[in-house]
Amino acid sequence: MKKMANQPLLLMLILMLAVGQMVQTIYVPAMADMADALNVHDGMLQRVMAAYLMIYGGSQLIYGPLSDSVGRCPVILAGMSIFMIGAVTSMLAPSLNVLVLGSAVQGLGTSVAGVIARTMPRDLYAGVALRQANSLLNMGLLVSPLRAPVIGALLTKLFGWHACFAFLLLLCIAVTGAMARWLPETRPQGGDVTPFFRRYQRLLSDASFMRFIVLLIGALAGIAVFEASCGVPGLDEFTVSILFILPIPAAFFGAWFAGREQRSWNSLMWTGVNSCLLAGALMWLTAWFGVMNIWTLLGRPPRCFSSARGYCFR
Repeated sequence: MKKMANQPLLLMLILMLAVGQMVQTIYVPAMADMADALNVHDGMLQRVMAAYLMIYGGSQLIYGPLSDSVGRCPVILAGMSIFMIGAVTSMLAPSLNVLVLGSAVQGLGTSVAGVIARTMPRDLYAGVALRQANSLLNMGLLVSPLRAPVIGALLTKLFGWHACFAFLLLLCIAVTGAMARWLPETRPQGGDVTPFFRRYQRLLSDASFMRFIVLLIGALAGIAVFEASCGVPGLDEFTVSILFILPIPAAFFGAWFAGREQRSWNSLMWTGVNSCLLAGALMWLTAWFGVMNIWTLLGRPPRCFSSARGYCFR
């Protein structure tokens, strides 16, 4: 892969993505300790991840048009500030309900990363360069939630589960400070701005867009199942960490594969779709036979194939 232009900007975007992605998994090794501290059943902690993912997905519909209207940088700083509030709320949560609220606020804030990390590269790149930029972003997108449980397990063992959210808060402060200082504004100047709701009307009437959305929903649902399954009761912190580490080579391979110049869009799309179907079949078979252990979990690690158009199949 050739040397990319605007590498400092890509690095900041990767770090911004990492903050949001780590929220999903950093506390997985600490779930047993969190359940004991909050006096709830282990399974009830799945509400924390559910609250984060639901708000994370829904609020992205707002950040995109807003960044077109007021600019990329103001929206990023606002979103990351909201995330800090959620991190503090989660860190100091005295009950499960407050923890769920804090997770939802984190999702509301960090969803800005999911939007802007795809928008700014399109402001700067086109064609093969855009695909390569998306490939680098996908590495951060995939690897950060897989490495987060290792950090979470270490922090929990040394300082307790609250340290997981303290770490996220400090990381967010550092990344936000760097972006406030060095991130350039890339919103195209001039031209008419489409009214807020009319943009969704145009997208929802696009059949190709809707097909990609359905594929993306299915792929992300598989990732969520993998991440949630790794926190099943009976697995110690070390085992949970290993579950998230071992898929990393596959994640790197998928991102590298997507960035190869000689691969066409159709080839990438069908490779990604078939990988999703295979992963779904493996999940269904293990669930059908009632087999849930570390080996069946590792049999369905995530892979990502990103196209020049910015779609991601995991």
